[in-house]
Amino acid sequence: MLLAALLLAVGETAFADGTVVSGIRQINPTTVEITYSDGGVMTVDFYGKNVFRLFRDPKGGIVRDPSSTPPAQILVDNPRKDVGQLSINASDADVDVSTAELRVRFDRSTGLMTVTDLRNGKEVIKEVKGVDFQKNRTTVTLRNAVGEFFYGGGVQNGRFSHRGKRIEIVNTNSWTDGGVASPAPFYWSTGGYAAMPYTFAPGAYDFGSTDKNTVTISHEMPYLDLFLMVDTTPVALLRDYYQLTGNPVLLPKFAFYEGHLNAYNRDYWKETTEEGKGIRFEDGKRYVESQKDNGGIKESLNGEKQNYQFSARAVIDRYKKDDMPLGWILPNDGYGAGYGQTSTLDGNIANLKSLGDYARKNGVEIGLWTQSNLHPVDSIPALLQRDIVKEVRDAGVRVLKTDVAWVGAGYSFGLNGIADVAHIMPYYGSDARPFIITLDGWAGTQRYGGVWSGDQTGGEWEYIRFHIPTYIGSGLSGMGNITSDMDGIFGGKNLSVNIRDFQWKTFTPMQLNMDGWGSNPKYPQALGEPATSINRSYLKLKSRLLPYTYSCAHEAVTGKPLMRAMFLDDSNDYTHGSATRYQYMYGPSFLVAPVYQNTSADKEGNDVRNGIYLPKGTWYDYFTGATYEGDCILNDYFAPIWKLPVLVRSGAIIPMVNPNNNPSEVDKSRRVFELYPDGKTTFTLYDDDGTTQKYLSGEGATTLITSDLNDKQVLTVSIDKTVGTFDGMVKNQSTTFYLNTNAKPKKVTAIVGGKKIRLTEAEQGDNTWQYVQASNINRFATTNSEMERLLVTKNAQIIVRLASCDITKEAVTLRVDGFERLRKSNETLRKKGVLTSPNLLEADVQSYSVTPKWAPVQNADYYEIAFNGQTYTTIRHNSLLFDDLQPATDYDFKVRAVNSEGASEWTPLHVKTAVNPLEYAIKGLTATSTARDMEGFEIHRLVDFNTTGDIWHTYYYTKAVPFDFTVDLHSTNTLDKLQYVPRANGGNGTITKCDIAVSKDGKTWTEIGPQQWARDGRTKEVTLSTHPVARYVKVSVKEAVGNFGSGREFYVFKVPGTKTILPGDINLDGKVDENDFTSYMNYTGLKKGDADFDGYISGGDINGNGLIDAYDISNVAAQLEGGWTNDDAEPVAGKIYYEYNRKSYAAGDDVIIKVRGKGLRSVNAFNLVFPYSPKEMKFVKVETDPSMTMRNLTYDRRHSDGSQVLYPTFVNVGDHHTFNGDADLLVIRMKALKPFTVKAQPAKGLLVDKELRSLTPNPSPNGEGSDM
Repeated sequence: MLLAALLLAVGETAFADGTVVSGIRQINPTTVEITYSDGGVMTVDFYGKNVFRLFRDPKGGIVRDPSSTPPAQILVDNPRKDVGQLSINASDADVDVSTAELRVRFDRSTGLMTVTDLRNGKEVIKEVKGVDFQKNRTTVTLRNAVGEFFYGGGVQNGRFSHRGKRIEIVNTNSWTDGGVASPAPFYWSTGGYAAMPYTFAPGAYDFGSTDKNTVTISHEMPYLDLFLMVDTTPVALLRDYYQLTGNPVLLPKFAFYEGHLNAYNRDYWKETTEEGKGIRFEDGKRYVESQKDNGGIKESLNGEKQNYQFSARAVIDRYKKDDMPLGWILPNDGYGAGYGQTSTLDGNIANLKSLGDYARKNGVEIGLWTQSNLHPVDSIPALLQRDIVKEVRDAGVRVLKTDVAWVGAGYSFGLNGIADVAHIMPYYGSDARPFIITLDGWAGTQRYGGVWSGDQTGGEWEYIRFHIPTYIGSGLSGMGNITSDMDGIFGGKNLSVNIRDFQWKTFTPMQLNMDGWGSNPKYPQALGEPATSINRSYLKLKSRLLPYTYSCAHEAVTGKPLMRAMFLDDSNDYTHGSATRYQYMYGPSFLVAPVYQNTSADKEGNDVRNGIYLPKGTWYDYFTGATYEGDCILNDYFAPIWKLPVLVRSGAIIPMVNPNNNPSEVDKSRRVFELYPDGKTTFTLYDDDGTTQKYLSGEGATTLITSDLNDKQVLTVSIDKTVGTFDGMVKNQSTTFYLNTNAKPKKVTAIVGGKKIRLTEAEQGDNTWQYVQASNINRFATTNSEMERLLVTKNAQIIVRLASCDITKEAVTLRVDGFERLRKSNETLRKKGVLTSPNLLEADVQSYSVTPKWAPVQNADYYEIAFNGQTYTTIRHNSLLFDDLQPATDYDFKVRAVNSEGASEWTPLHVKTAVNPLEYAIKGLTATSTARDMEGFEIHRLVDFNTTGDIWHTYYYTKAVPFDFTVDLHSTNTLDKLQYVPRANGGNGTITKCDIAVSKDGKTWTEIGPQQWARDGRTKEVTLSTHPVARYVKVSVKEAVGNFGSGREFYVFKVPGTKTILPGDINLDGKVDENDFTSYMNYTGLKKGDADFDGYISGGDINGNGLIDAYDISNVAAQLEGGWTNDDAEPVAGKIYYEYNRKSYAAGDDVIIKVRGKGLRSVNAFNLVFPYSPKEMKFVKVETDPSMTMRNLTYDRRHSDGSQVLYPTFVNVGDHHTFNGDADLLVIRMKALKPFTVKAQPAKGLLVDKELRSLTPNPSPNGEGSDM
């Protein structure tokens, strides 16, 4: 067969057994062909001296771009660089082709490929097994070297370091830990190579989870098309990837500010006096929001309909009133929202422009969420019409956010759509730099915009926890412009989590408040004090850091990402693995260690942070100046509710600006630098117009700043002349320095443009300096709040203020004599006296964690633990948790006490982690049987995880065989194996022969196959090698001892690392709640084939009928507001039929359709499917009796196939009465648009009862109704 189709990875390419290499030939200056004895050909095409492409089609196809619908382009227009001269060699043993930088060799007898980096002589890629070409999948197996680490794969939620792991290159639309939000078919290795399969097909990469010595890469494609890149550093490999797929965009400056998103053109607001309900508005009243007409006030963008407090303009006003930074707003982020309420698209564009003018007057840009087509489609109502050209050109739209509603399955869909906008926005928007936030990205997405991680639930620590490694990994995949909703789109009302999310995202590229879906409004001030003051302070800090952030973001276009994995600056085995996944570097200077869990918080949220890895060198607490020496792991780091653990590297140079709320408020005539002098360090400040694409052609300015502190305590800070220019650049700027120090200096002098400047010691004014012993940096707390009284004292500083000069013509030099490097006590060492070595207590040993414990030691300030080559220090408690360990593994620790006079002797600790054989056994199972149970030995005992003195047994006095028992997992899982634990002695009822099947819905079954078991008490295991996805397991018992049935336990195991999906958990956050119900409200009536159905939303189609209907929604409603009491013994039944108010209509007539039920029984929810022609009728509304208790989820939906269907949908939430007997259910009101005659149609739909039994319609004989 063929050559080991190296799909995705790198290493020697292998050929199938029996295939040998017959020769090599050059076909053009960059390309050779490897020929095989079977007539096959491998194309090796060089795109540079260290980048090449492998292509082989077993069916003989020629080199081609990957096909996709819609078409999309992964590679940039000009992905090639100079290759130089190719050198070709052939011997009896092998053939090879070389550039000046690498050699690609193929073994003649095996076809295996090796790649050698000629710059260092290292063999970087080695294939160890032949490529497996299947009909729809190609798999490559490569060497996994000792100490080799792997990164990439796009937005892999909760992960960034993949050694020993398996990742999916699949658009899973699972937006929680373990999901994949924006996959990228790209990875790189510390071994010195990167790989990018050239495909839009889904895939999976295994970096040693199955075999630690191999890497296996596969994609769902029948041929090999793979780019390989060879380089020695992470940045170099990322640059190789960018050569092919494009450099990441530099976001416009306003993108680094808070964004606010909601729908302001759809909902109704009705006043309520009910306790705990609604949102309080400026008029002092509380209002509840509804997507359906609830008799309240309808919102609009500009508040022109006596509804201003519900408008998008009012949002801008709120941020301004509360002095909260805001850079941009999206006013249509919601299904069915649109951006105007006129009868024409142009009228709605004018409405959008009016909002845009108001926003821009306040320094805020506008954008749009995308639900459907970007360009006009006649058949779409004006409300949802789009014209991206007019939106950009006329209304001034500068932001586009995509969602599953538009990008659909992702892959080429997402890339195609954002490429369109990326070209239109600068063309029609005066060269405007596009700001695109997309979901479901792919290789190449980074050259158009940023990515966001999907819809998640806020108010929970998990939301913060998994996002930290997600962001890190995204940057390592070339997608460094990443964001997520502030405190989640759903949930909220957790003050500590809200504050901690705002804190750490200060040190991320983007922030967006996704409002309108959560437990509380998603404003930074929504939860009141102290959140309002703290969130404002961090948003202001983010605005002040704009020059630093923007410079680092510009570096990320070609170099290190803005958010950097620790190993990018401090490479070792500890940082290369997952141990540092909860911290990162923000640019070169800031080490950020978010508070991501409740460690030991008090009721105010004051807590500590453990496990902060400090690289070698000196580090400073950014807020207090407390000094720490690195090469250790800090613990019990005090993090009061107002404080994010942020440490600054000594030598840091941090350019800043005045506090501001948007870029229009930045003082361009003043530049500010904060420094932590230590030795000689530099920083290059970058600036440009911040709004256009001109930076791509080099229109920007750079300024080199150098800080040099010598051993004679002389500090010299040099600012070179600024090089370059751009539109709007202010050349005359004053300069302010904040020099963090330990004492007042002896002398401060300055030279500007070669002339010495006389500096006066004063508290203000140009050409002055002052020494500040301590300052309160709590500047932005709300007036008269408790937070305003908090004193946050920063270390001593020397402040120097130089008068304005032409920064392009005049260099600046500042000299400080007698400068003392900052060394403020961190107050961890205070006690004195003799220390004894700690007396260890019994450690808490689990399968994946160990917690060493010890008795307090007299005179100890803190404790240290030596483990795995690292020193864990400043431990103030008498224990410390170590997790992420392996089961049944030996570990060694050492513990000692420390005070100001030294440290005690070490006390050793050796432990072995526990074994947990049931770790992946699914809990919460129930079981039913077709055989009668013996009283006291019911079948629930078979799935209760109790194997002692507790068995299941069928009725003693009746033979049961043959019979079935069915286990309901109550969730959908990827199954790994089953275990049946018989009675201890293999006695009566022990099953010896059975058939096993699995099912997703309990109706359609997949056979696993017959099982034959020995009669004994040993556990019987069934390995499910195909890893079926199922909710139900059925065991059909054919033979059992005594023809009874019995057993101690029946375990069902899921595949490790796979997700458990609960029915109704459409948001995939591990629980079913109001957030899922809110999502269903927006997705009611979506069907298979709609762009946004497949993937994320299709998981909510619980009954598998290809439609989001009342049954699916009932799975959620059944668990809300206390759930349902099942007092309806009889299963659901009945008919539904339509009654029109007339048989024919003229244009303009009201079409009134009564929906009636006949013989209804136990109806707890129902939906109808009412297709109609939008050219014939227009939907007005659905009316129900005021006493109706069911929630109205009716949706008038236009499908991707062009059909228009009304889905009247009603579901009881909580325990309410059901419909029984004959009943008037609702009235559908339409407006006739042209004459038509009613054509009798059955009422199609679904009836559901409280036990989730459902009934689909059967047309009645007269065609007027249907049995349901």
